[in-house]
Amino acid sequence: MTDTPFVAAPADLTKVNVCLRSDMRYWTRVLGVSELSLRKAVLTVGDSSWDVRAELRRKRRK
Repeated sequence: MTDTPFVAAPADLTKVNVCLRSDMRYWTRVLGVSELSLRKAVLTVGDSSWDVRAELRRKRRK
């Protein structure tokens, strides 16, 4: 058994919906970022999951 609770994936994996608590929980866990970092990335590049991933990667390299 694992200590990590199950987090269901969003219905649309191509979009990061910061309005849904369940989606925020999923994306913060999958991407390994805080809720604030995720919200900033979405504000910067939009809600496309690929663009958000790229933005977070860019931020980590700085």
